[in-house]
Amino acid sequence: MVRHKTIITADLLNQVEELTSQGFNNVMISQSLNIGRQTLSTNKDLKDSIQRGRLTLSKQVTQTVLNTLETNPTNQQMLIKRLCLFNPLINIKKPTNANDALSNLATATKAYANGEINESQLRTIEAVSNSYVKGHEVTELEARIKALEDL
Repeated sequence: MVRHKTIITADLLNQVEELTSQGFNNVMISQSLNIGRQTLSTNKDLKDSIQRGRLTLSKQVTQTVLNTLETNPTNQQMLIKRLCLFNPLINIKKPTNANDALSNLATATKAYANGEINESQLRTIEAVSNSYVKGHEVTELEARIKALEDL
C-alpha cells in the first residue's frame, strides 16, 4: 500500500469534525477519509477538529438525555442523586498531614449524621482520609527505622 501525504484543507477539517460529531472514532475516520491514524493524532488542526466534533456530539447526547428525563421523574431522581446536584458542600480541605485527614473524616462523619451528605459520599471521604493516614504512618515508620539503623 502506497502512503500519500495528507494535505490539510478546510474541507478535510470540516469532514473530520462532521464524522466525529456523528460518533466516528479515529480509526473509522482514518479509514473513511484515507488519513493515517498517526496524522490524526499528531496534527494540531485535525486534533482541534476532532475536539470540536466531540463537543458537538457531547452536546447532542446531553440534550437527548435531558429531553428524555423531562418525561420520566424516576430517571430525573436517579440523575440528581448520581450527580449530587442538591447536596450541600462540606468543608473538606486538602490534607497536608495526618491530622488534616482525620479532621476531614470527622467533618464528614458529622455531616453524614446531620443528613447533609449521603453514605456514599461519606465512604468516599473515609477511604481517601484513611489511605492518607496509612500512607503517612508508613512513611513516618520508615523514617524512624532508618534513623535507628543509622545509629
